Amino acid sequence: MGAVVAVTLIATLPGLPTLEAYLVLWTPLVFAVLIARYRRSSLRKDTDGPSVGIRFCITWMDVLVGAFVGLLLRAVIIVLELLSVGYVTSSSNMFETDYNLLWIATAIIAPVVVAPIVEELFFRGLVLPAIGINWIGVIGSAVIFSLFHLVTGFNPLTAMSTFVVGIVLGYLAMRTGRLGASITAHIVYNASLIAMSELGGLATIPT
Repeated sequence: MGAVVAVTLIATLPGLPTLEAYLVLWTPLVFAVLIARYRRSSLRKDTDGPSVGIRFCITWMDVLVGAFVGLLLRAVIIVLELLSVGYVTSSSNMFETDYNLLWIATAIIAPVVVAPIVEELFFRGLVLPAIGINWIGVIGSAVIFSLFHLVTGFNPLTAMSTFVVGIVLGYLAMRTGRLGASITAHIVYNASLIAMSELGGLATIPT
């Protein structure tokens, strides 16, 4: 329901500035996570049972593994994009170059800090366990994750890259039982895209 509300809001409010669009997309996801956490806590109190799901915690190993996986993911996506269309999606500047507080919020804080936390809490912390902490849950949450990123319009490159990223992040969460590695990988993956965009991206390869 959180994803449905977010997609409905953004679809009925076209043309929003980037920062406002972020807020419209993420707010329902945050509410969904908070409601699920409250209900899970209430259920655990009533049944006195163990906590079931993927924990929101991080270790130093999560940071190291996540950073490595995030960079590896970026390299894999670059190769897939070059092989499929002959260019990299970050080969041009993605954001306005008027470096001010709005730019910092839009180009740095939102995609590099807030997005990985909110989206990992929702897709890997809530959706994946709801489907099942197994490969079906990993694939299902990756499909929803990919569709979520196509809300502003279908793009085969975005569909491909977000699905691959969703599979890997879901596997990290399933394998470790924590969100630390997937959040770190998500942060590094997004940060590398912003860095490449700001540096002018990579040269295209003629097809």
